[in-house]
Amino acid sequence: MDVEIVRISAVAQELVIIVGFTGTVVESLVIKALERPDLHDARTKPFSVWPLLHNGRPVLSAAAVAPGDLLEIRAGFADEDMARKFAESVGRSLELFGRRLSVEAVEVKSAFFQMPEAQCFKLEFLTPLRFAVPPIYRRRRALFDFLPRPLSLFKSAVRHGRQLGLTKLGTPFLKWVHTYVALTDFGCRRRCVVTVELPGGGLARGFVGWALYRSFGRRRLRDLWTVIKLMEALNVGTGRTMGLGAVRATPLDCGGRKAAEGNKAAGSA
Repeated sequence: MDVEIVRISAVAQELVIIVGFTGTVVESLVIKALERPDLHDARTKPFSVWPLLHNGRPVLSAAAVAPGDLLEIRAGFADEDMARKFAESVGRSLELFGRRLSVEAVEVKSAFFQMPEAQCFKLEFLTPLRFAVPPIYRRRRALFDFLPRPLSLFKSAVRHGRQLGLTKLGTPFLKWVHTYVALTDFGCRRRCVVTVELPGGGLARGFVGWALYRSFGRRRLRDLWTVIKLMEALNVGTGRTMGLGAVRATPLDCGGRKAAEGNKAAGSA
């Protein structure tokens, strides 16, 4: 399974004013660097991006990048050759918003270079997370669910991974997730539902915050973390290619007597 993450760090040489959600800017940069204009209209794209990171924080709406400030581009690829081509192209010369930046570092690494086996973990949703709600009756507009439920997350990631030929996981794994993986807490720093402005006047709303999870089974932890790594590399939910649903995962120690009792009760589940 070739899933690569490319990180490009650059320093602004002059003032750069950023307006709007920058995920679409990075998406266009990737397509241009790959010389693949056909990907603009592709239903399933073999890459996903994060919005620009300004001094380590994603730019969701606007930012003033001062000379000397650090900007980072991050993109995940379902194809190693594409990842290398993007890194080589952008690593040579980088220009954003009509301003040239000095490239400081280029990193290409496998999404699976570290594979935890923790039963407890934290997911941070750095950009709006949303899941399309399939209609039962005809309706005029799309509806979205913003809650980071385990089944919603893993179903979305597995479906995308299967479309890209990255995994064969399916219904048995999702049934295991539904049975054994629990959302134990979630929260946000300010507003839990954030709206970002898209090119052409569109809007996207979704959950931005953090959530804690615990698996009460051990049998499929390897599969669980494989899918979590896919989320980190290729985002999750709708709009993932342009930078929505960006995820950062942290394994946690469940700790305490209750965690030990939960593991014992789970047995070989």
